[in-house]
Amino acid sequence: MKGFFALSGGESELKGAPEIVKLLPLGHVSTKKGDFEVDEESFKAMKAQMQQHGVDIVIDYEHQTLKDIQAPAGGWIKELVLQDGAIAAKVEWTETARQYLKNKEYRYISPVVFVNKDNRATMLHSAALTNTPAIDGMFPIINSLGLEDYGDSDNKEGGNNTMNELLKKIAALLGLGEEATEEEVMQKLGEALNEAKQRGDAAGQKQPPEEEGKIVANKVVCGLLGLEAGAKTDDVAAAIMALKQPKGFVPETELRALKEKIERKEADDAVLVALKAGKIAAAQKEWATEYALKDPDGFKAFVAKAPQVVPMGELGVEPDGSKAPQRASEETLKVCKMLGVSEEDLKKYGFGKDDK
Repeated sequence: MKGFFALSGGESELKGAPEIVKLLPLGHVSTKKGDFEVDEESFKAMKAQMQQHGVDIVIDYEHQTLKDIQAPAGGWIKELVLQDGAIAAKVEWTETARQYLKNKEYRYISPVVFVNKDNRATMLHSAALTNTPAIDGMFPIINSLGLEDYGDSDNKEGGNNTMNELLKKIAALLGLGEEATEEEVMQKLGEALNEAKQRGDAAGQKQPPEEEGKIVANKVVCGLLGLEAGAKTDDVAAAIMALKQPKGFVPETELRALKEKIERKEADDAVLVALKAGKIAAAQKEWATEYALKDPDGFKAFVAKAPQVVPMGELGVEPDGSKAPQRASEETLKVCKMLGVSEEDLKKYGFGKDDK
């Protein structure tokens, strides 16, 4: 499966409700999680994606679309263009969003794009009106997260193999060098906390002078982390891990859920196109959806080569892809009339019922 990064960023300041909004700069982009490219190939891929899906791209508020909650649109991206060294969007704003922008209640737009393993931005998922840009400037990048980065980002070439300033202080208090890895700090900290707990819990027990330093050091560590003295090892570990998460961090579960949601929508769209073209029957919808989910390219190739098996006008599907109710032909109605059977009785007791 192709790996990708979910990028939420590239905020651009808005003045009023402009018809064209800059989304991403062309060129080499550096982020806390690695570098990637935005070029004309990125633009072509994003533009092709819009044309293939045939739908406008939503601009919501505060990235609500990513949270799987009700996400009203503030605008719709109708077309992507290249303008002044950036990928820009022609936007149709809602009246509510226009008022927000006019009143300066929202001032920035932040796109969400996907970056493939070739380090190139290739897909525009959505954009959002926001007031919380992470970095000053026209195109600040908030965060770049890769599925393959979770759990082993420190081992990747170019990754962050040293502690930040606070973790360096903790490492020094534990007698470790500033180049100590996270695993070394965590192991040493766990050992020191366990020793302190075993000795400190003994009522009235005087600590040897050589051991007092360890307990004092642990108190200092807890203070640096904003924890009470004697905090549990798990709490200290959680606080240290929180230091490593960049602003705008998206949990792995949310990122995977978003990916599955996108793949499902693409599969449903592909099946609906096949149904409308008469390449498959309504009864094949479930099979076709599973096929499109497992092998999107294979399903597209199948549809392209498959003959039309359902005559136009008899597709048996509604515009949303659901199975359409069957209707009796003129010949059937004539025979029923001769037999004294009304069309209402035919619908109620016979024609149109699913076989059991």
